[in-house]
Amino acid sequence: DTVNNNGIEQVSESSNESKLNVCAVTTDEKNSRKKPLRDSSQWGKSNTTKKSIPVQKQSLVETSNNNSNVVDIPAQFKKKRGKGLKPPSKMMRLITNAIVQWDMIQEGDRLLLGLSGGKDSISLLHCLLEFQRKLPINFEIEVCTIDPMTPSFDPSPLIPYVESLGLRYHYIRDDIVERANKSGGNGKVVSSLCAFCARMKRGNLYTCARRNNCNKLVLAQHLDDCAESFLMSVMHNGFLRTMKANYKVNAGDISVI
Repeated sequence: DTVNNNGIEQVSESSNESKLNVCAVTTDEKNSRKKPLRDSSQWGKSNTTKKSIPVQKQSLVETSNNNSNVVDIPAQFKKKRGKGLKPPSKMMRLITNAIVQWDMIQEGDRLLLGLSGGKDSISLLHCLLEFQRKLPINFEIEVCTIDPMTPSFDPSPLIPYVESLGLRYHYIRDDIVERANKSGGNGKVVSSLCAFCARMKRGNLYTCARRNNCNKLVLAQHLDDCAESFLMSVMHNGFLRTMKANYKVNAGDISVI
């Protein structure tokens, strides 16, 4: 760079070229750090192999392919109901406040808990068992897990775990990834596997609740989930809304809490 007699800075061509080269290098570095696009043909695949867990002949577990039926509870399991880990008192207190504020559980309710095996749903399962033992009202608890039949997510270890608690368990196998590869426009892959999987799982839970006369579907969604749902709704849809604490589905036959 030089300065002429009038005090005006003059930029040489070589200086411009060097700046463009620096910008190009910076852009290439940023692009190299970006996460590569995921190949839709690899959805749900991993190097792990699924382990088959045998189910005892006399069991509370009903495993099915996109189907779930009522299973009678053997007498020897009824004494086990309500037993499990004792949740922290702070968690119990906060959930109690929510139940009272939003009138979530009433006398004679039949609850169906969606159990994925994560810390949220497992924690809520044991909280509900504790409420069942302590609350002065009677309500039933059933559990449902949707197995998308992919090696990357294997919830089958939940079968003996839930069975040990003496609960009625509906284990539904649904090849959601395979369906996603054909459910997009013109029979192609869907644009968002996560959104498609969420819809399919919710539909399976509604069907399971109806077939087993459960009037309430229980989902382990907490305040962080509500905040994230609100931001997604604002940024992607332009609506100021989030998940409700207690609402009925459009058909009016099931409440979601």
